[in-house]
Amino acid sequence: MSNLVDNRKKIKWSKKKLWGSGLLLIISAGLFGMSRYVSGFANIYYENIYLNLVNVIGRGLSIIKFSVYELIVIGFILFIFIKLIMYIYLKYKKKISLKEIIIRATANIILYISIFIFLNAVTLGVNAFRPSFAKLTDLKNKDVSEENLTELCSYLKDELNESDNKIQKDQYGLLKLDDSVKEEGINSMKNLGDKYSCLQGYYPLPKPYLFSKVMSYQLLEGETDFTLEANYNNDMPKVDVPSTICHELSHVRGFNNEDEANYIGFLACINSNNYEYQYSGYLMAYSYCMNDLYDSNKEAFKKINNELSINVKAELKNDALYWNKYRGRISKIHNDAYDKLLKISGQENGIKSYNAVVKLLVSGYGVQFK
Repeated sequence: MSNLVDNRKKIKWSKKKLWGSGLLLIISAGLFGMSRYVSGFANIYYENIYLNLVNVIGRGLSIIKFSVYELIVIGFILFIFIKLIMYIYLKYKKKISLKEIIIRATANIILYISIFIFLNAVTLGVNAFRPSFAKLTDLKNKDVSEENLTELCSYLKDELNESDNKIQKDQYGLLKLDDSVKEEGINSMKNLGDKYSCLQGYYPLPKPYLFSKVMSYQLLEGETDFTLEANYNNDMPKVDVPSTICHELSHVRGFNNEDEANYIGFLACINSNNYEYQYSGYLMAYSYCMNDLYDSNKEAFKKINNELSINVKAELKNDALYWNKYRGRISKIHNDAYDKLLKISGQENGIKSYNAVVKLLVSGYGVQFK
């Protein structure tokens, strides 16, 4: 009899979880809707709420040297595993029916999803509808043509060849980073903030993931989530680290769109006082632009590629070989899911938003950099 009463209480509690989940989803949808359709709301939210969240959460978690978000994810996975074992045990002991397991498990899953959506909505989600970096810095958009893309690729090639003579290298001739890489990322963003006021403010300490290889299987270089931490993959080639750190710090600064974060990350790197950061920024931009040039003008692509230094070619080859190891079913599932998530959050091009940085690079060439 006591078990029956106890189970009824738990089913009643499951219903309360569903009500709570519904409330969180309604609030999240409200924020999303107002940000997208109410002019100026996203910017008001950014200035009056988001920046305070960065100052409180970002500063607080910067004291902790490891990624709190990664710890939350690991803890959540362990929690789910324990819950699963508990349900199996209760069913085996006939203390709970299959129907009750389904009700309780469904209520829990919906609650977890709604909490995740809510936390992301109140932290990063609204920022997707703020004025763009281009608008805030009066950057006029240019159409990408073969001519201006070829000129840009040639410029990036020259800068890479020059930077190759200045950077630190390991025993394999690849980029070497020292222990100050995280602080250099903050300094680079602050340097760029001296040029553009929209980038001024507090920047939290970037953090490498402990289980970075898991990120590699998802083809992830970095991640910024509701903890407002700039996390990065510490297992990937070192040449990707500086540009990734600046990319993630751009998200923390309130620029959610991936093309903008790539572009801001590029500007921060090339305006850095650190040669390794400059090299990383130029290489990231070169890769995106040359991919587009290959599709539009293979002859121009071959000519520029032939003029690239042997060391930079080796760097690009090493980078490609690394990521190719992790391309497979897991990365495809993640990319498909992430593509849909980006589209839902307001980035119409989905995962292709990263490549849209080429248009910003063409527009900024000769105006915001060169």
